[in-house]
Amino acid sequence: MTLFLGALLAIAFAPGTDEEVVQRAHVRFSTAELVGASCRDVIAGAPEPGEANIVFEFTIVGGRRAAAGRYTGKVAFALNDVVITMPKSISWPHMTQADHERADALRRAIYHHEIGHVRVAEAVRDALNEHDALVAPDPFALRAVADALGREGFDRFKREERSYDEMTSHGRRQRLAPGDLAGPDTIIRCS
Repeated sequence: MTLFLGALLAIAFAPGTDEEVVQRAHVRFSTAELVGASCRDVIAGAPEPGEANIVFEFTIVGGRRAAAGRYTGKVAFALNDVVITMPKSISWPHMTQADHERADALRRAIYHHEIGHVRVAEAVRDALNEHDALVAPDPFALRAVADALGREGFDRFKREERSYDEMTSHGRRQRLAPGDLAGPDTIIRCS
């Protein structure tokens, strides 16, 4: 099973609504008006109307000198400073009620897609945190092994984020995602 497929399965069975993900990951939002001269101008001006920025970090926990002069510790991965940037409103002149409804649906779809990035990051973090403690001959070697594991974990996080965006075409095909990642596509049909 590929790493991405494993993360998708973990997400598919992970509990929680989008709002619960926001709460447990302490997501902050950065919003702005998305305005254009027409529906088509709004969409052309924002091919990526949302973005999730996640600081994916690691640290050594429980680092200590063990028996026989060896050093041990566990690498713990964490998500910090999670910020989702998305439109707080989408508008253009002379919008009809149907236009407002479609724009609101697009905002909700963008929100869901960006929360999906947080779900992917949580699944990667949780999988990486299941590893055993490290053992090294000295504290410098322990740090070197931990740094290598941290870089591998960060690389996996970036790969799985790219895979999520590729699978959903950056949300435009969100309906194709499995489990809780599935949702409305981040597209709007202009009339």
